[in-house]
Amino acid sequence: MAKDPAFREVAPVGRLYIDTAAEIRASLLKAFAKPGTVQFRWDSVEDVDLPALQLLYAARKEAARAGREFRFTGIVMDRVASRLVSAGFVPSPPLSGEELESNLAEF
Repeated sequence: MAKDPAFREVAPVGRLYIDTAAEIRASLLKAFAKPGTVQFRWDSVEDVDLPALQLLYAARKEAARAGREFRFTGIVMDRVASRLVSAGFVPSPPLSGEELESNLAEF
């Protein structure tokens, strides 16, 4: 079965901290360079900091401006979910990327 050419996925691994922001940005730019929906997969993300979240907010804003879809998918690890709750980004721990997307403050 061939992959849908209108679908792009960014699936980072490990900790999304300021020192990985440039790499994440490059992956997002590459994904957005082609038409179609871009999905950000949370399955292998172990932790996240504010600069990485700011980058995802910026990607969402740019996608909306360009009339593109930017979606979250996958399982959100407990540490990531806890950090998002304690930082006030979500009211309760999200279990999935889809749940995170729907509850993320002003996303």
